[in-house]
Amino acid sequence: MLTRSAIQLFPKAELHCHLDGSIRPESLQKIAQAQGMVISDDLTEVASHMKAPASCQNLEEYLACFDFVLPYLQTSLALEMAAFDVMEQAYLDGIVYIEIRFAPKLSMREGLSVVDTIEAVAKGIAKAEKEYPVHGNMLVIGMRHHDLSVVEHVFSEMNQRNHEKVVGIDLAGGEEDGYVPRYKETLQVATSEGAVQLTLHAGECGCVANIFAAVEAGATRVGHGIALTKDKQATRELADLAVCIEGCPTSNVQTRAITGYEAYPMREWLEAGVHFCINTDNKTVSGTTLTKEYDALRQAHQLTQEELRLLNQHAMMYSFADDRLKEELLAKITNYEFN
Repeated sequence: MLTRSAIQLFPKAELHCHLDGSIRPESLQKIAQAQGMVISDDLTEVASHMKAPASCQNLEEYLACFDFVLPYLQTSLALEMAAFDVMEQAYLDGIVYIEIRFAPKLSMREGLSVVDTIEAVAKGIAKAEKEYPVHGNMLVIGMRHHDLSVVEHVFSEMNQRNHEKVVGIDLAGGEEDGYVPRYKETLQVATSEGAVQLTLHAGECGCVANIFAAVEAGATRVGHGIALTKDKQATRELADLAVCIEGCPTSNVQTRAITGYEAYPMREWLEAGVHFCINTDNKTVSGTTLTKEYDALRQAHQLTQEELRLLNQHAMMYSFADDRLKEELLAKITNYEFN
């Protein structure tokens, strides 16, 4: 029988974690203090600005929490400290592999370049890897509310640097129906010119068609994909594709994409053969951990030990890690023995 403590100890993999939404409030205080910036000494007050309501009116209300954090993430030191913090949290949560995604453009208000932001986040990840048995890579995000030229610039600069820790790209932010086609050429150029793979936020609050458009554009992973719950035929069709859904139950509940954990389509997707994994999305904004996410599914859907193993096998198989690391950690997950 699966327990919360067993979930905590299990070697987990996470593919969908936003840097700016996952910094611990106490760490943000340290980041602010290290830069001589004003921030409240009251941890409860800081946390209140960083956590979204349990039930938001929509995705836009959920995303408003980032407005408080971003002014503190405009220096290399801040980004390095933030990345280290998220990696440390991963270790404490029993995660052995994590892909941290962030949007360079959002940290360029004070003069940092795209490359500066990448170097800083990579430095924080590397520092944590030396201290803890957890592996990290990063995904670079283009924001959908920015001009296409801005997104193209971010991906172009990223590819010129070609940092070994940058393994993929994504588009995030508010989701409109039919958004993918206007980015298709940009995404193809970015993935063909650099050693990066593609995942896209799709079907988070938009239509099912966005999910299939993302796959057509070359995405092997889809962030959220919760719109599938409205279409059983589409679920069956997606199951036939070599695509993994990066599931984020808690944030889907918060943004009212689903009514509660019991409405999360875990059983439906397992029975249909959909490849999916579970993620936090934003650890602090959603007040969650990967252990909490799986535990919620244990309580709502009677998640079993072997299903926990399967979902983490999915995560590792569809990760953008190099083949050696993927093989090593997949074996660790597969061979793990529950007490």
